[in-house]
Amino acid sequence: MEQVKQFASMRLKFLDSLYISKVKKTPAAFAGVFLLFSTYFSLPEAEAAVPTPTVSLTASASKISGTAWTNDGSIGGTATLSTSNTPAPTFQASDTSVALNAVAGTNQYISQSLGNGSALSNVTFQMNMKIFSAQANSSGSYGMILGWEGTNYDIWYQPGCVGFNTGGGDIYGMSTTSGVLDAYHTFTFVMSTTQDNTSKQKIFMDGVQQSLSLCQGTVGQSAKSFGNAPSTYAIGRYGSNTFHGTFNLRTFKLWTSELTVAQIQESYSSQFAPTSHTVALTSGLLTAGYRTVSTIRSTSDIDGKVTFLVNGKRIPGCISVQTVSKIANCTWRPTVINYNDITARIVASGGSLTSSILRIFVNKRSGNR
Repeated sequence: MEQVKQFASMRLKFLDSLYISKVKKTPAAFAGVFLLFSTYFSLPEAEAAVPTPTVSLTASASKISGTAWTNDGSIGGTATLSTSNTPAPTFQASDTSVALNAVAGTNQYISQSLGNGSALSNVTFQMNMKIFSAQANSSGSYGMILGWEGTNYDIWYQPGCVGFNTGGGDIYGMSTTSGVLDAYHTFTFVMSTTQDNTSKQKIFMDGVQQSLSLCQGTVGQSAKSFGNAPSTYAIGRYGSNTFHGTFNLRTFKLWTSELTVAQIQESYSSQFAPTSHTVALTSGLLTAGYRTVSTIRSTSDIDGKVTFLVNGKRIPGCISVQTVSKIANCTWRPTVINYNDITARIVASGGSLTSSILRIFVNKRSGNR
């Protein structure tokens, strides 16, 4: 915003000066100088502001206690890890997820009331999950991803397709025949009571909007409902407590509105914002030799491109270094004796993060002449 104000102020001052100067003004002069100013003071790119989700669940030992899963969304409270049989689903540290219905007959699901006082028209939800091709509760390998208590409107998986179902054996959705199953992906679904298939309903996978079609059956438009207020979602089952789906869930976010395409993509990218970033010499030391090669190592929790700096200046050959398995290395030949402050900045699709300062003492080269 400050840059916008600065640009506007300088542009006005310049135009005023044109009127009071004795230099001949022409349309080309005006256009040329305005273009110069506009280019130099380029306005910042607009970002899609993603609203705070109503529900935000993250699979971790700190967020799950017994059958209660802490909701970090706007309504707070907890989602309940439930079952109509035994046992209830639990957090599994080995996969950093909650596994649903890995064993036939467990009938596991996760639910929470949204507390809305009036009927909902649109809902967007994002799930980072692994859908298994083998669905434990069905010989036909089908299972529910998410439903609503008291309704037949849900997200259903059948071999070859996952998408919207209205209780009549129908699926309007995306193909799952290639690269979708048995691996983690982030799915975003926009559900709506709008009485057609195309106006509102959308599916995104890993931030990319998918092509949808009628995979099977006939859609019952009048069945589209989120239930009587307050609505209660049920992850992993049908609204009538059947067809429990087999998948592992790492994160779940839900908004009681229709997010825009830009907001959906921004929310997806935000998963890849780095939260930790450190630098160290691979030698393990806090000293280095003058003009002697040392290797600086950047370690982060997200892959991205790393730029290394010493005393605030970029190190030649160490700019935008692509990480491999979240690590990037920089070959450094110190040119300043005494203390040197090293930092690194990683840029990922979801954001950037600068490391804390690593202070290295650079010794004089032995045998100086």
